[in-house]
Amino acid sequence: MEELQEFQDLQNEKIEQLKEKLQELNTRVTFDDYESNDVGNHSDSVIDEPVHKQKIKSIKKKKKKIDLSDEESNPSPIEKPTRIKKERTEKQKAAFEKARQKMIENAEKRKLEKQSENELKKQELEQKVIKKAIAIKKKEIKKKAILEEISDDDTPTEKIKTIVKKIEKKKENKQKDPPFKFV
Repeated sequence: MEELQEFQDLQNEKIEQLKEKLQELNTRVTFDDYESNDVGNHSDSVIDEPVHKQKIKSIKKKKKKIDLSDEESNPSPIEKPTRIKKERTEKQKAAFEKARQKMIENAEKRKLEKQSENELKKQELEQKVIKKAIAIKKKEIKKKAILEEISDDDTPTEKIKTIVKKIEKKKENKQKDPPFKFV
């Protein structure tokens, strides 16, 4: 808050200084006073208009005079000439066409490469899906075979125990090996 107050005080001081300078400019002697030799009696003489206003009026009068003379000599407005582009040489044109053709060819090559990569990815994915489907089907067949062997009452319990042990060993081996091998 104190900083804000200090800033406002500084602004007010500046405003006061500018007002004093303006009053000083208004009371100064003009060049015309020096020509008329009225230099000594400045306190007695009163200037009708401040100096800066007199200068502005004289500049406006000069502008008006210039504007009238321009309108009389050229009634139509002056148009800026449009910039004319420099024509390309035959070599430049040929080089541009060559570069353009090369760009088109490269774009086509990239497009074909992308398509072939996409086809390869699709084929790999299909092969993985087929392998997975085959593995699932094999597991189902094995489960059915185990169930059929177990469902028979005639099979001895020793055979069932050996089959269960084989299944448990396979599960243990699968758990030891990571499911994915990162290369």
